[in-house]
Formats: sequence, structure tokens, C-alpha cells
Amino acid sequence: MEFYSNEEPHDLKADEAIWDSFKRGDKQAYAELYQRYSKVLFRYCLRITGDRELVKDCIHDLFVTIWKNRDNLSQPDSVKAYLLSAIQRKLRRQTATLRSRQKDVDDISVLRLSNCREDQMIEDQTELEQKHIVSKALNALTKREREAVYLKFYSDLSYKEVAEVMSIRVDSIYNLISKSIETLHSELNKVSVAKL
Repeated sequence: MEFYSNEEPHDLKADEAIWDSFKRGDKQAYAELYQRYSKVLFRYCLRITGDRELVKDCIHDLFVTIWKNRDNLSQPDSVKAYLLSAIQRKLRRQTATLRSRQKDVDDISVLRLSNCREDQMIEDQTELEQKHIVSKALNALTKREREAVYLKFYSDLSYKEVAEVMSIRVDSIYNLISKSIETLHSELNKVSVAKL
């Protein structure tokens, strides 16, 4: 299975039609779901753990599970939010199981918004500096705030979908993201002032 396919635009109507066909046992629709969302799920999971093989296994398991249980699945408001929420639960359960086998539980990061390998590949010093500034600002956020910002702005979910994935109320998501943006502005202003 390919984890680097081109992501199609987030289209709720098309997703609903594909989901309906998938539930009726249409293997083409099932493959279409995988093609649409494997890359999105893969990128999201890498924010939870850097273990690429674990991520691939969890995505594979998720799709096998939804195929086996398709008759019992309801129509979600958002297929994308449903799959993100499902993979998050599956990956966190797997990560918790693996964590219990490892001696140093505290070293596992729940969300990583920057990838060290990507940082090493950036050759332009200005771009590296900007990335460092943004990363420092993001690190001023709590894990929940970083997750909300990632889902809203990097995964392009609606506030309602972010609330569904994070299992909190929509008004709480508005507050969480608003507070996150204020914190980011404050952190970025500190850098601007320091450079003067």
C-alpha cells in the first residue's frame, strides 16, 4: 500500500457518496477512501509518533477493521474527521502498549510539529532561522493547543471536525485556538523586539 499518494481536496459530498458505496461492499470505494486519506492519516500520525512502521501498521489495521465492520458503521458527519479520530485512538492505544514495554516513558513526545530530518535538509539559512522561530513559538503552546492548531491549520479541518477528533466541545476549540494564536503572536513579537 502506498503512503505517499496525492491528497485530494476535502469534499464532504464526495466523501459521503464514497462512504455509502464502501458500506455496501464496493471495493473500489474502499480503495478510494484509502487513496484519499492514507497520506493525511500518515502525516497526522507522525505528529504523534516518529515510528513510521508503527504508523503504517496502524493505518493498515484501521482500514482492515473498517472493512470488516462496514455493516455496523454509521455515516459520519465528516469522513476525514472520523478517520483522523479513529487512527488517533488506535495509534495512542498502540503507543501506550509499546510505552509500557519501554523503560523511559517520559521521553515519548505526543506531538512533534517539526521533524529533525527535515531541518537538516534545509540549506537556506534564512529559511532555517524562520523555521526555528516558528518552532520556538509553537513549543510555547501546550500539547493540546499544538494538536488543535495542527488539525485546524495543517489538516484543514473545520472547528467542528477538530472538536470531534479531540473529543471536546466546539466552543472549547474556538477558545483553545484563539488562545493558541494569541500565544503565537506574543512569542513571535518577542523575537521581533529582540532583533531590534
